[in-house]
Amino acid sequence: MGSANDRAEKWFSNIDFSQLMDMRVDYAFKLFFGTGDTKHLVSLLNAVFANKKIPRKIESLTIVNPYLEKHSKEDKLSVLDIIAQLDDNTAILIEMHLYDLSDLKYKTIRSWARTYGEELKTSEIYSTQPPVICITFTNGSMDEGETQKIHKCCKIMDIDDKTVFSNAMELHYIDMKTFVKTINETGGIGKSGTGEAMLANWLAFITEKDIENKDIIKNICEEQEEISMAVSALVSLSEDKVTRHAYQKRQDEIMLFNKRAKEYEQMKQQAEQDRHRAEQARHRAEQDRHRAEQAENALEERDAENEQLRLQLAELRSRLGEK
Repeated sequence: MGSANDRAEKWFSNIDFSQLMDMRVDYAFKLFFGTGDTKHLVSLLNAVFANKKIPRKIESLTIVNPYLEKHSKEDKLSVLDIIAQLDDNTAILIEMHLYDLSDLKYKTIRSWARTYGEELKTSEIYSTQPPVICITFTNGSMDEGETQKIHKCCKIMDIDDKTVFSNAMELHYIDMKTFVKTINETGGIGKSGTGEAMLANWLAFITEKDIENKDIIKNICEEQEEISMAVSALVSLSEDKVTRHAYQKRQDEIMLFNKRAKEYEQMKQQAEQDRHRAEQARHRAEQDRHRAEQAENALEERDAENEQLRLQLAELRSRLGEK
């Protein structure tokens, strides 16, 4: 029969990771965390909060938008986010963003504001309104030159004493690219005995496509039953033909969108270069015009000086003639 460890070893060695869906594709992310049983999402969210030592423990939640939206031709790349509600009516927005990070922080604030504005019911007072929490997974840092942080949490704070002004807003940004870079450079994420380490376990699961040493995933599965169950569930989803077709279609849409976005960006850069060259040409023409005006003014001044000398000479000759 073999031991349980032997069976686990065989089970893991039989996994073809190249065939698993990439959890960073928004379709796969929402299908896995935003539909059906919520235990994986509860674990992921608790790991996010524990990582920043936020005293919030989720026991259960409700997925507000449990179905995968159909895309219109005009809206091929709308964000497939997850909206969850806790027992105290706190709203949590979870989003996956692999591309277009340029204005993401402002888009997130807008999403928070829209949701927070909608949460207040008629006759309710502002102080009783539950908070809105945004958790955004990104493929890189949103700020150039910023110290690379895997997990950033932002709140409304007093700039002098750093106290929290209000808990109404809580924004989490999780940089998966920096996480993968760190884990590949260090070769592991350490033991998973604390609540804070659980986020690293989930991030390893989500980003496994780019983790070079698959033994890291194996070790996590051996230590954490939740992650082992998640991997098993992902294997089953990835083997489902209908799910795989929808996932592949979504990937094709993203690839096409990125190709067009790249072409558009190249066109913008070319137009900017052309505009810059035209501006330089205009500037040179302006300089040439200015130099021509200076030369013309200098010539006019010389002509005026010559005319004055001519008059003085004529006057001198006139005086000499009189003598």
